[in-house]
Amino acid sequence: MSLSSLRELSSHWTGRLAHYNTHRNDEHLNALYEETRRFVGLHLENDLCRSEYWSRVSLHRRLAVLLYLVDQGAVEWTVRHGRHVFAALPNAEEWVGRQPALRPFAKATLELVAALRHDTARRARSRKS
Repeated sequence: MSLSSLRELSSHWTGRLAHYNTHRNDEHLNALYEETRRFVGLHLENDLCRSEYWSRVSLHRRLAVLLYLVDQGAVEWTVRHGRHVFAALPNAEEWVGRQPALRPFAKATLELVAALRHDTARRARSRKS
């Protein structure tokens, strides 16, 4: 993804990721993009490919929506066991339902949240094994 595309994507962040708009070092934004791309492409791919909506959209669109959910506080981006992971917060579904701008995309957004929950449960099971 080009730097100008990344800058355009980050210009819509007004919450938890808004500080990326003031970074002078573009490597930070690139690193966030790469971590998110890796997570969406590896951890969520199997869940999202079953969706009528997500199976047709680009990887860039998937990560843009995921980062929007992080920015708005519906999804948490943390480091667990040395890896960056994304996890839906307990009220994520409720938050999605309260967003008028997301109404046309509510089903797809809730599918993304469900994929995040499934990934979290999968990781928890593998740690117990």
